[in-house]
Amino acid sequence: MKVLRLHGPMDLRMHDEPVPSVASDEALVRIKSVGICASDLHYYREGRIGSTVVTSPIVLGHEASGVVESVGSEVTNLKPGDHVALEPAKPCLKCEWCQKGHYNVCPGIPFFGTPPVDGCLREFISWPARLCLKVPESLSFDEVAMLEPLAIGVYTCDLAQPNPDDTVVILGAGGIGLSVLQAVRAAGVSKVIVSEPIEARRLAALKLGATLVTEPASVEKDVQEFTKGRGADVVVECTGEDDAVRQTARIARVLGKVMIVGIPSTDTYPFDASDARRKQLTAVFVRRSNQTTERAAELVIQGKINAAALATHRFPLERTVEAMELAYAKRDGVIRAVVVVSE
Repeated sequence: MKVLRLHGPMDLRMHDEPVPSVASDEALVRIKSVGICASDLHYYREGRIGSTVVTSPIVLGHEASGVVESVGSEVTNLKPGDHVALEPAKPCLKCEWCQKGHYNVCPGIPFFGTPPVDGCLREFISWPARLCLKVPESLSFDEVAMLEPLAIGVYTCDLAQPNPDDTVVILGAGGIGLSVLQAVRAAGVSKVIVSEPIEARRLAALKLGATLVTEPASVEKDVQEFTKGRGADVVVECTGEDDAVRQTARIARVLGKVMIVGIPSTDTYPFDASDARRKQLTAVFVRRSNQTTERAAELVIQGKINAAALATHRFPLERTVEAMELAYAKRDGVIRAVVVVSE
């Protein structure tokens, strides 16, 4: 089978490798579509995210859809031909945090495309059947791949717990920011401001339900005017950029809530300490998602969330470098570049 491995920064090479065997509790899945996430870009461009470093050739990609090819002898929830979304994390189910239902913070949790665990830019994957979510064939494979970022949006909304009359500000309108926007709107929040430097993404945010869109240079002023000087109830940072992290405390109201979702390249978050302290803000750092993929799928099926709007560009596996470079440059209105591993 075709397998695309990252050997070092900006060094992707195609390999021919055996199709993996299937354990009794696993499914063999033919990968269809894989979204390119910001974390993939960090590994591709820099060979690391913080202290997690690529030290041997690895397969990237964790936003994936596919079709079940075969199942192990103990699998009863899937059959060949089923369309599935893949949960990219494999919690141990035994540690204190898993026992309490906090699967996403299981220490050392294996996760697709995070060293040393291979991801989805390959033709076949064997994966525990319990982590393969069956989805209706009415959803395209690109839409199904977008369930992973959408699950992060739903989980972020769960943690933020905004009230319907709250003002929510989202910094960044990439795939995660637009997922948070849609999740918040689906939860009944009507006042949502989105800050984004790229015009095409601002327009996408408006189409997906933003009340007001603005740019980073003017977001602080615009939020003050919109809230009559009170500040935002919830601020969600989705860029990983230092300037956006600093803005969170400036934009939030007294006793407001700041949600940090973006992944920084420097492994630090530079808050304005005085604003954060004087306002007695609550900061919540969001770790991926936790048991929200199925709910994200339901919201897409019900028409409350538009998954197709995220998957803007498509590339075959052989042109993954182009997909990475487009996603990194944020050109041509790209939100998520999708690698089509097999049609």
